[in-house]
Amino acid sequence: MANSIIIEKYAKRRLYNTGTFTLVTLDDLAAMVKRGTNFLVHDAKTGADITQSVLAQIVFEQEISRSPRSQSARS
Repeated sequence: MANSIIIEKYAKRRLYNTGTFTLVTLDDLAAMVKRGTNFLVHDAKTGADITQSVLAQIVFEQEISRSPRSQSARS
């Protein structure tokens, strides 16, 4: 993708935005998706493109947080 922000994923789920030189969370990436910001996620060790895997993880975690079981556990 042209003009995409590069996110590097390090050990223990650490995500680093190479454009802003800051650590980001999956919630930050979810917000970027909602804003329409283009980004790619690369494994810091191998350089492999893991964007699809990270996007799937974002969707999974958002669905878990919205599930009726997690809602009743919060009450």
